[in-house]
Amino acid sequence: MLSAALALFLGGCTQGGTPSSPTRSPSSEPTQSPSTRPTEPPSPGSGSPACDIITPVIAAKIDPGLAQMGTGGKPAGSPAYVCSYMSKSSKSRALSVSLTSPASAPQIAETKNTPDCSAVEGIGDFACMQWTGWFRGEPGGASANTVLKAVRGNESLDLRIVDAPPITPDFPVPDGDATARALAQALVEGGWGNGAELHVPAAPPVGPQTETDSPVCALVSADALKQAFGATTQPQVLPGEGNCRYLFGALGTPGPDSLKFAIELHQGGASALSRVLPPDGQSIEGVGDKAILVIRSDPGGPKALRPPSDVPVTYMSLMVARGQNMAIFVAEILISPAGPTEEQVKEQLITLVKGINF
Repeated sequence: MLSAALALFLGGCTQGGTPSSPTRSPSSEPTQSPSTRPTEPPSPGSGSPACDIITPVIAAKIDPGLAQMGTGGKPAGSPAYVCSYMSKSSKSRALSVSLTSPASAPQIAETKNTPDCSAVEGIGDFACMQWTGWFRGEPGGASANTVLKAVRGNESLDLRIVDAPPITPDFPVPDGDATARALAQALVEGGWGNGAELHVPAAPPVGPQTETDSPVCALVSADALKQAFGATTQPQVLPGEGNCRYLFGALGTPGPDSLKFAIELHQGGASALSRVLPPDGQSIEGVGDKAILVIRSDPGGPKALRPPSDVPVTYMSLMVARGQNMAIFVAEILISPAGPTEEQVKEQLITLVKGINF
């Protein structure tokens, strides 16, 4: 959910705590590690350097059902090149690549300090694997995210699989170990191997993660969010790595209590908003130094990781620059025919964000 208006399933779903040094699991197991690119090289002119790393050929080795979505590129408001794949089968699965090149020293340091991330050997100058969301016992229909973070030279990369949790028998139980091995092998084949033997850590047992704090959650309180949107239930607050998510108590019922809200903070990311306004973007005056709002909708139900509903999910992503920093505020809600209307929810979001300093 976190970056849904920027790139498919990007940012959405990570959860973590205060930065700590990655540690390798004692149960790491070796995996075959070719040190060169695949025999079939990426096709030139793909539209995104990220798609030149994970090509359709390589993505098919991760999951034969994955199909590329668009040509990739650098979405408005994002400092990274992206490439996205979606499953053609009935299960809900997405693969995304996010490449920051060149990456600044703070961006590289942020990747190397990814919390709850176990070291991977054989990739780049640094690599670690993260399992978040459903794997950590996160409630509220959270997706199961297997995330590979890596640094090579002045490039920083995020490669992840986002799976739907086993909501119904049609959704298989995610396999964190097999997915992690597939991601690591794919990145080596995409040219990021360093010649050393590839070792991938074992996924942690599925269950609740230790409670953590996030400074991003301090930007807006649960009570302030509840009051801003007129909700009646108290949201669950889920701190993450550079983000904070809030889940209200009636995700399948149209109205304010179906709200999922997220904040993503990008230190030094203000320049990302200097690009051309996206076709479906609106320039918002009086919010920060510059603000862009994107509103989209998608069908609800299991594909949106929600209980069944006849009302589509409306996504409002407000990207705001203040000084050198950028923050992304995402409201995901089922708008009730009985109100508030889309325009009213939009005003609620803008009013809330105007009062948030970062």
